[in-house]
Amino acid sequence: MKNYKKALLASMVLASMSLIAETSDEPIKVTTFVDEDGENLKACSLREALETAKRRTSYGGCVVTDTRSSTQKKIQLEKGVYTLKSELQPQVNVSILGAGPVDWENKNVLLNDVVNQYPAQIPLQTTIQAENSRIFNTTVGKQKLVLSNLILRGGYTSGLGGAIYAGDDVSLLSSQILDSKAEQAGGAIYLAGNSSGLTISKSLIQGNQAPIGSVLAMHDKNDLGYTQRNITINSSSLVKNGSTTSKSMFEFVGEPTIVLESNTIAKNIANSTYGNLIKFTGDTEAGQGTGNRSSVLSTLSRLTLENNTIVENSAYTTFLYDKIGLKRITFNVLAYNGEIGTYACRYLLGSAKKQENVGLLFAYNAFVKNEASANYCDLPEEVFVKNESNIDVSDKPIGTYLSAYIPASVHTGFLPLYYPIDKNRFEQDEDKKVKDLINTGVTDCSTIDQRGLSRITDGALNLDPDARNTCDIGSVELMRLTAGDIFDLSNSSISKMIDNYQGSYELFENLVKNPNNSEFLTYYKFRLAQYKKVLDVFADPEKRQDALKYRAIYVDLRNQKLPLPEEVLTSDGKTHALQFFSPEHYDIEVEALGKGQIDGAIAGIEPEEELVCKWNAALEQIMIYRTDDEITQAGDKYYCKYTITSIANRKITSTGLLQAAFVNIAPVVKDTSVTLKYQKNETATLNLLDFANDDGDTGPNGSGPELKPNKSAFWHNEEGVELPIRLSNVSSNLIITADRVGNCPAPDQQEKCYGGNIYIKEANAFNQFNFSFNYQVYDNELPTPAISNVGTVKVISTANTTDNKRNAKSGGGSTTLLSLFGLLGLLAYRCLRRK
Repeated sequence: MKNYKKALLASMVLASMSLIAETSDEPIKVTTFVDEDGENLKACSLREALETAKRRTSYGGCVVTDTRSSTQKKIQLEKGVYTLKSELQPQVNVSILGAGPVDWENKNVLLNDVVNQYPAQIPLQTTIQAENSRIFNTTVGKQKLVLSNLILRGGYTSGLGGAIYAGDDVSLLSSQILDSKAEQAGGAIYLAGNSSGLTISKSLIQGNQAPIGSVLAMHDKNDLGYTQRNITINSSSLVKNGSTTSKSMFEFVGEPTIVLESNTIAKNIANSTYGNLIKFTGDTEAGQGTGNRSSVLSTLSRLTLENNTIVENSAYTTFLYDKIGLKRITFNVLAYNGEIGTYACRYLLGSAKKQENVGLLFAYNAFVKNEASANYCDLPEEVFVKNESNIDVSDKPIGTYLSAYIPASVHTGFLPLYYPIDKNRFEQDEDKKVKDLINTGVTDCSTIDQRGLSRITDGALNLDPDARNTCDIGSVELMRLTAGDIFDLSNSSISKMIDNYQGSYELFENLVKNPNNSEFLTYYKFRLAQYKKVLDVFADPEKRQDALKYRAIYVDLRNQKLPLPEEVLTSDGKTHALQFFSPEHYDIEVEALGKGQIDGAIAGIEPEEELVCKWNAALEQIMIYRTDDEITQAGDKYYCKYTITSIANRKITSTGLLQAAFVNIAPVVKDTSVTLKYQKNETATLNLLDFANDDGDTGPNGSGPELKPNKSAFWHNEEGVELPIRLSNVSSNLIITADRVGNCPAPDQQEKCYGGNIYIKEANAFNQFNFSFNYQVYDNELPTPAISNVGTVKVISTANTTDNKRNAKSGGGSTTLLSLFGLLGLLAYRCLRRK
């Protein structure tokens, strides 16, 4: 019986542990770099972690964290190199994460954010190295695989898929596939599953080889017809893949939907006689059969090449196409990939010139149009009908448009790339400007560039429309100082703003003193200094007077991700660094324009003497306010312009527009209470305005507008009598009077409002109950004052506190849930003892 009881207790404990584990999202943590498989219970290997994820029970030295059958399992690796004895075969949906490539001691050089500048990006820290095998094979389990912050190196197979042989979707996020090889196809990746897709983002694919598809290959059909799959590769570098015997780098077959966006595709190699880098054709049967089954590529296939820099590759053809599928080729540099006799674009079945209905959109690309020039792009004449958007770079060296190949660095997001060259940066003469890759004048391109920077091509620039940023051609959007227009600004509660600063200061002050993670300490100190700097301004009497203005609007340009930064050369003279806005590097001037509406022009703005727009150097923010208390009426807006100029080069300057409206901020009231002595027939006196403020407009202890510095915070009627207090939900058991009583302001003039002290008395001196009523206050904004939130006044009778003799005499008590469990535990224990 005792053994039975122990077994029952053990079962209950184990059951509760499994319930706890089931709700955990913690990853399985790998603790050894050795490729173990169950032989060492003191360490958890990557192979054992995958088995633990599959079984949903602990295996080897790994501890299970998630026993649910429906969730994606997570595995966390440490910094270092994991060497494999054989390929890994994940059989569940799994996400494998390398150590975070971040440095919390330094700022990120690619982020323009006053708040989130930390941490700095560093090179990837975690590598999975194959000895003589593939790295991943998911064709057995046919489950999704997500890889983040990982380097996959040295994968090899005599068959398909050098690094990854995929039976389902694969995602590579901020990862690398290096130096892998497949003897048949798919040097880096082979998509074998019936619906396997691929997503690659912010990753490097380099040094991979295969006879077919040195980077990517796939199978074309299954029992149901063409294999459908989605393939997306963005913000990545695919460089130095292939060999002189490679037939292709991308071998697209089946029915894929492909998007290659904001990538650098460079220095790859395919055979100079028959090799193709990007192959999107139906092969020799292409266009011949009517049933769409004789081709390796479905007519429903889709290919999008957008904002890629495809240069300095070596192959017979860079992009091979035919009439099958739709091809959308926009904003690419598709040139400089070989000598005379090679093709940047080639139609599979001969000359493309007279072909019709090819299904090709070709716009805003840099390409070679001259048939006699190197790396000619052979295109049908139909693509140029009413289309003059492309740039013909025939017989012009690559240095005319692009920088040299830039190796990976912190400034490139650790991906090699090319910068476009801005040849018209300071040219004022329109006749002398030349056509380059910068600012095509259109906005329908990729939203981010290869470095992860927002292109912000939809930003308005009303005061200088010619300087507005538009799409660049290629993977990198060249940044240059651009002050964007900011619309729909309005004032918010100044008191809440300062309270938020104070709360954030206290939060980071505590984190500096008691860091929850010492790795973040520098970041915590940085944030603490930010909030201290602002609070010091509002605490200093002289600076506060300049910084605290009635209904002021505060504009921190860095929080608006403006202005766009300026690209400056680093010390090597080649790499670009982003110089973000800072008073250290730029001067800023702000000017009030006036009131009106802008609808494509600023001519309708009328000057307003009471409007002030200025730069506050202490806050490092723009301030917009009025010297009077006028609020903005429907249909009107106030406008300022701001101009930012580089201190180092006064030619670098930009002007933006600020649009603002002023609103009345309602007052705020707090709850309070009074206590009445039991049976004493007392009257409590209460000044409710002691618990109210209108600091949203003025800031704590602030004054009215400059033209009305002594403006009263609370409402006065036409006779000048202060009557701002409105009561509601008053119990008939209470008698409430006041120093002053009158009608409330419109539109509430049917209600009674009060001023001065409020007097509270119980209708029955023998009352033993507590009561409450509500109150609100009106501010002094005319003609329609704003009313506050609802506050509560509790009226407490001492019959329920100090004069409650029943409570004094009785012991009283309550049974809590914990005490109930305690009693049940004692009862169970005694029952067991008796047995």
